[in-house]
Amino acid sequence: MMKLDKVFAIILLLTALKMTAQFDAVAYDFFGSATALQTNPGAKYPYSKRLGVPFLTNIQAFAGSSGFSLADLFGTNQSFDANVYQTVAGLTNTDFVLVHYRHDLFSYGRTDDLERFKYFGLYWETDYITYTPADLLNLGLYGNAPYMDQTFEAKYLAGKAELVQTIYYGVHKNPNPSLNIGYRFKLYSGLANVQSMHNSGRFYTNEGQNNFYIHHLEDIDLKVQSSGYQEDAGLGHYLGKLLFSGNYGPGFDLGVTYDMNHRTAISAAILDLGFIYYTTDINNTYVKGSFQFEGAQLQFPESSYIDYWKDVKDSFNKNIRKTDNNDAYISWRPTTVYAGVKTGLGNIEKQDCKNFLNPITQYSDFIGFTGFAQYRPVKIHLGASAYYEKKWSKYFYTKINITADNFSYSAVGAGLVLNMGALQMSVMADNLIGLSDVAQSRKQAIQFGLNFVK
Repeated sequence: MMKLDKVFAIILLLTALKMTAQFDAVAYDFFGSATALQTNPGAKYPYSKRLGVPFLTNIQAFAGSSGFSLADLFGTNQSFDANVYQTVAGLTNTDFVLVHYRHDLFSYGRTDDLERFKYFGLYWETDYITYTPADLLNLGLYGNAPYMDQTFEAKYLAGKAELVQTIYYGVHKNPNPSLNIGYRFKLYSGLANVQSMHNSGRFYTNEGQNNFYIHHLEDIDLKVQSSGYQEDAGLGHYLGKLLFSGNYGPGFDLGVTYDMNHRTAISAAILDLGFIYYTTDINNTYVKGSFQFEGAQLQFPESSYIDYWKDVKDSFNKNIRKTDNNDAYISWRPTTVYAGVKTGLGNIEKQDCKNFLNPITQYSDFIGFTGFAQYRPVKIHLGASAYYEKKWSKYFYTKINITADNFSYSAVGAGLVLNMGALQMSVMADNLIGLSDVAQSRKQAIQFGLNFVK
C-alpha cells in the first residue's frame, strides 16, 4: 500500500500533468502567414485584406514540463513508487509545467486610404503555470528528519491559472520602405482566475534543548486569490460573464521591423503589457505569522486532564493567522518580449514589381534567429530559435527551425502556409521528433488557422 508521505509529491506532479508554451518559435516573423501580426504587430505583412474563418481563424495549443515527462512517471522499467522518487530527484526548485491554449473566434482587417492596415478581433485564452519545487516535494516524500538545518523557501510555492476573453484593435503601417511598425490595443475580460504568487517565508528543523527537534515557521506570508466561482450559481450566471464579466483590464502590444540593408532585417515585439482588475466572485485566503514548535511540555504527575494537542493547535492558530476576504485584486498578464534578425539568401524573379516595393521581399530564402523572454512567477522564462524560411511562390511558404528553451535544447519545429485562391491554410508544430513518442516528450505544440486573404 502506498505510504501517505508520497501523496503530496504525487498530487503535485499529476495535477500539473492534467493541465494542458508560449514561445511561438515557428509563428514569429513567418512571412506570408495571415496571423504573422499576432506575434509581431510590426512584422512585414503582404496582405491588404484579411477575414478569419469564424472559430477557425487561429487555434493554438501547447503543453510542456521543464522537469519530467509522462514516461518518467509511468515507465514500466520499474515500479510507480520508484518512478516517483526518481522523478523528484531530478527536479529543481524552479521546474514547472506551463500550459497555453488560444482560440480566435473571429478577426478582420483591411488597408485604409492612408495605406494603414487596421484590424480587430476576439479570442479566448487559457493560461496555466504551476511550479514543482524539488525541496518541497522531497520534504513531502521523506519528511524533515533527513534535512536538519536545511531551509525550505515558500517562494517556490507558486502557480496561476486563468481564462481570459480579449477584444483587440490594431494598426500596422510603413512610414518608409525600410520600416514596419504596429501597435495593438486590448481589452481583457477575466472570466476566471486563481493565483498564488509572491509567497514568502521559510521552514526548517534543528536540534532542540527540551526535545529532539525544534520546528520553525518564520515570516510566513502565503496567499491564494481567486475569481470566477460563486457557490450555488447557475449556468446562466457563467454564460452572462462572457458578455459582462465585471473583471476588466487594458493591454498593449507593440512591434517593429527595420531593414538594415537590402538583405537583412531586424525586428522586436512586446506583447501583453497589461493587467486585469478582478472584482467579481472573489475568494481570497491569506496566511501570515511565525511559529516555533518543540513538542508538548508534558506534566507529571497530572493533577487534571490536559489536552496537549489542543494547546498546540491553539498556539499555532494564534501565531499563524488565516484570514479570508473578498477584496478586489490585480493580476498581471504574462508579458512577452521577442527580438529577431533574418537575412535573405536566394533571389526570385520580379513577376510583379508592385509586390516588391520592399527590397527584402526579393529574396526567396531566409535564415534567421529569434530570442524570447517572458515574465512569469519565480523567474523569467527564456528561449532562442534558429530557422530557415523559404518562399516557394506567393502561394506557398515553409519554415523549419530548431529551438532551445526551458523544455528542450534541440526541438525541431516546422510551419507551412498554403494560399488556395483567397483561402489560406496555415499549420505549425513544434518538437516534431517528439510526436513519435509523446509520453517521452517534455513539450508539444500545434497551431492551425484558416483565413481569407487578398
